[in-house]
Amino acid sequence: MDDKSDDSCISMTVSVEEQESIQPTRSIRSTTVSNSKKREKKGVFKKDWTLDKEFSSWLQAVKNDCKQARCKACLRTFSIREGKSALRKHMNSEIHKTHMKTFGNNILITHTSFGEVQTVSAMEGTFVYHGVKHGHSYISQQCTTNLIKDLFASCSNTAKNLACARTKSRAVACNVLAPYFTSKLIDEIIQSRFYSISFDASNKGNIKTYPFAVQYFTDIGVKRGKEIFHNSKLIFFHIGILQFVDDPHESANDIYNNIIKVMENYQLNIRNLTSIGADNANVNFGEHHSVFKLFKDLCPCLVKGNCFAHVLHNGVKHAHDDLLIDVESILCKIYSFFSNSAKRVEELKSYYDFVQVECRVLLEHITIRWLSLLPSIQRLIENYDPIKNDFLNQQISSRTKPNRTTENLLLFKSFFEDDFGLCILLFLENMLADVQRAELKLQRVSTTAVDLFGIITNLIKKLEQRLNDKYFGNKTQLILNHLKQFDEERSKQLLESFQSFIESFIEYINSYFDNDREFFRRLSAFDCESNDFLKWDYLIDLSNLLQIDGLDRDELYNEYCEIKFMYDAMKNKNVKLNEQIKLYISSKNVYNSKSISNNDRIPCDVNDDDTDVTLNNSASTKANECIRCDQLWSYLLNIKPNSAPNMKLVVAYVFSIPCSNSYVESIFSQMNHLWSNYRNRMDIQLIEAELQIRMNSDIHCSHFYDFLLTQDKLLTKIATNEKFVRKKRVDK
Repeated sequence: MDDKSDDSCISMTVSVEEQESIQPTRSIRSTTVSNSKKREKKGVFKKDWTLDKEFSSWLQAVKNDCKQARCKACLRTFSIREGKSALRKHMNSEIHKTHMKTFGNNILITHTSFGEVQTVSAMEGTFVYHGVKHGHSYISQQCTTNLIKDLFASCSNTAKNLACARTKSRAVACNVLAPYFTSKLIDEIIQSRFYSISFDASNKGNIKTYPFAVQYFTDIGVKRGKEIFHNSKLIFFHIGILQFVDDPHESANDIYNNIIKVMENYQLNIRNLTSIGADNANVNFGEHHSVFKLFKDLCPCLVKGNCFAHVLHNGVKHAHDDLLIDVESILCKIYSFFSNSAKRVEELKSYYDFVQVECRVLLEHITIRWLSLLPSIQRLIENYDPIKNDFLNQQISSRTKPNRTTENLLLFKSFFEDDFGLCILLFLENMLADVQRAELKLQRVSTTAVDLFGIITNLIKKLEQRLNDKYFGNKTQLILNHLKQFDEERSKQLLESFQSFIESFIEYINSYFDNDREFFRRLSAFDCESNDFLKWDYLIDLSNLLQIDGLDRDELYNEYCEIKFMYDAMKNKNVKLNEQIKLYISSKNVYNSKSISNNDRIPCDVNDDDTDVTLNNSASTKANECIRCDQLWSYLLNIKPNSAPNMKLVVAYVFSIPCSNSYVESIFSQMNHLWSNYRNRMDIQLIEAELQIRMNSDIHCSHFYDFLLTQDKLLTKIATNEKFVRKKRVDK
């Protein structure tokens, strides 16, 4: 990578010629002065450099490291042991020159003087934003504001005027920041044209809450954002005007009507709706009457957005019936046995000391959680010997009346008295590792329906190979061989149950996947990790299936050829493809006020001296490793902007289709963090606003102040009484 080497391979030593030229000068001066200046200046960052016109536009000091400097254009740090020569060497590198071409467009803050009112408003807005991002209470914020005014009263006139108490903070969150971020979200959706809507329901006390989220394609890849948040009594469609609708029901018709109201109030064209995403409940995807069926009648090309994270989770539960022992029940009961008694835990610790194993707390398995089963099994296996000894040594009196505790103890004794149960645990540990990896891929924010075919088919192929080879893990096989010597029939039953488990799991997945298998196969033409990437037959089939208005197929083919040639040329460059994409995304993301939706954090602020482990991993590492296909397509379409409008329509359509409901599920986690027992006086309007700020923005708190100084309208709203005006509530 020639360009990068100019920047990263900065020499760490002074050349021999320079040392020889410097030596006579040193001998003229006194030793004391020479040594002190040498210690003071050698390889240390000097503030005077930032005032030099040659470096001032891009040079920045590195906190806590005076031997490093940071380039604001390249977002890189480098060694300055050579002094100014190191700065000039970086400045003359090709990668720096490339970044400087776009750096001027990304600078939001210009060197202009701001009035005190604007400065105070920016501080107040930043303070509210920071509090919402970290879940601070408004009482705490009011106290902190008063503390800041007292601490800095003598040295700052601005601090004296800072006023951000509970009422004002709430008004800024609800009527300034939340509408702004939501309006930016809607603008991006309209510009992208195609979008999908996902939803879910959850109870908070006696209130049923519904978040509606959108997924769409932009010039930096796939984005998701939270549109609205409402409960079973009051429905909020927040885009400047707040609306309330009485709706105590949760039938398919009610959910359908609510989504229609969202689209109408945000002025979203229903013809551009590509998919409805939700969990796999009958009310959402039932065959005869469901939310999806109601929308399908309006949009015949609508794609079913099944949550395949739920499918994998439910597939494991479904296949669990084929095992000879109910492992889930055993895990829950063992955890409950120890979690409710300090005395039992203390007795158990003595067995840890006996077997010389570190005591580790058992992990609770929650049956409705997607990823809790495997960690719970792994932790039980790690602690198997001390727990086994504890239960086998438990004394059960025959005189006592049977109760739940004695029944559980008898169950535990039967489970631990031989290796039968351990064999099943080891099988699940080995097999569920594959399922867990697929689950984690599906839950990534960047994963869309484009990636689904590769994830599901790879999982199924691997499980089918296990069946063909009858391989269920090395430790499992050792126990099976041991059991076969003493009880061949029981060993055979175990082996058959393992095979039935995998067969049932595959059958359950295929029951959801087979209906749309060919559609998802064609979507893999946009997946850069697929063997069918950029396959024209699949692209033309998709264009016929999707029936996109205004699509010129002749022009689409010409654009396809240009993009294919461009992609082949990019792969042959000295700069690896993932580095090219990182460079493009970083140029779009640095303080980009036009692109503020969440989940676009790119780790491009790296140190030149660090070793890139990903790129230097092994000989088998692919050149396009760590490439997100949505970002690859955004890069391909923006190398020559507006040169491929037809291809952009197809790309925007397919990347708007979700493959899981994990993003919506994450909103409930955010809600529980905000709406805690310590903040139980918050109403739905405030919860909605704080969630919109959290989910629809990704500006770092330390950068938000600079960002606000560029937004005159926001500063005006914060400074005036406009933020206190309550929007008229309209019942529908």
